[in-house]
Amino acid sequence: MKRIVVLGSTGSIGRNVLDIVRRHPDQFRVVGLAAHRNVDLLRAQCADHPEARFVVTDPVAAAELAKEPRFAGGSEAALIDLVRTSDAHLVVNALVGFVGLAPTLAALEAGIPVATANKESIVAGGELLLRAARKAGVALVPIDSEHVAIAQCLAGAARADVERVILTASGGALRDRDPDATADVAVGDVLAHPTWRMGAKITVDSATLVNKGLEIIEAHWLFDLPYDMIDVVIHPQSIVHSIVRFVDGSMIAQMATPDMRIPILYALAYPHRLKSDLGADVLEFPALSFAPVDQRRYPCFALALAAARAGGTAPAVLSAANEVAVQAFLEGRLPYAAIPELIGSALDALTARPVTSLDDVVAADHDARRWIREHRTPATRGDGR
Repeated sequence: MKRIVVLGSTGSIGRNVLDIVRRHPDQFRVVGLAAHRNVDLLRAQCADHPEARFVVTDPVAAAELAKEPRFAGGSEAALIDLVRTSDAHLVVNALVGFVGLAPTLAALEAGIPVATANKESIVAGGELLLRAARKAGVALVPIDSEHVAIAQCLAGAARADVERVILTASGGALRDRDPDATADVAVGDVLAHPTWRMGAKITVDSATLVNKGLEIIEAHWLFDLPYDMIDVVIHPQSIVHSIVRFVDGSMIAQMATPDMRIPILYALAYPHRLKSDLGADVLEFPALSFAPVDQRRYPCFALALAAARAGGTAPAVLSAANEVAVQAFLEGRLPYAAIPELIGSALDALTARPVTSLDDVVAADHDARRWIREHRTPATRGDGR
């Protein structure tokens, strides 16, 4: 039985992870939980998993929970302690944002495999994470449906036989809207995703297509692929999650209903498979269509590609600037159309530097947030962290 720690347990991915655990009680035991500030849901999760110690990162929530017997800390540093001291067989990183990097690195350095849905940690520190995983001889397993799909399509394939990897993108909630008519888009419009049910940040990232830029960077690190071997196509039905094209012209695609529990089950059970009742019959699938990415509609996608190719600390700046911009949009402090302007300004202002340690990545993240605090307009000011 796998002992698992779930970081970000109260978010969309975290809740789905715990649903998989509930469906397979003979396979998984939760020994650690971590959330930001959703105290009520975290308490309910702790009741369901009486062996789990728990952490929160919000100081107000920490004060409320401080006297609970299984409370293991109220800071970002406590995430690392939870990872290191829980005797876990697997750490599941369902956190949102840069906060996920340090505990992921700590787990890998401790020889604990990590299943991660935390895009930002791989984008900002992929080189560090893969180096740590190789050194410890443990797996860094993706949870994103696209990367789970790539892993399955590449299974048993010789790398020399692979010509191209194609990630699919739903196009987000605004994919059919006139790209020149987004100035007054409401938060509710952006969060109304047509096929997936996800957390707020990733849903906004889907609308801007930043998520696909981040996923290209993830694929580069996870599968050791050069950027010119990775493509993206718009696939509105969200049934095909990725495609691998081989040098002989044949293609292998991974298909499943848009239900995050399917890739989560793969990641938790890896390297084995567990039987489940998830998914659907192929006859239930809609007609499938594919289209190229319209970069006029998705200017953030081009910015992400530029950061990827710049390398070094540029992806960390991209990730930090996007986090701040999305949060400002969700809080009504930044219009949707200004998101790419904010990200592009930060990338232009901060020169990419080599990444040799975690300190380099942390400094780049800090510099990007500080630059935005100091240079953005009064309407968008607020906490950049």
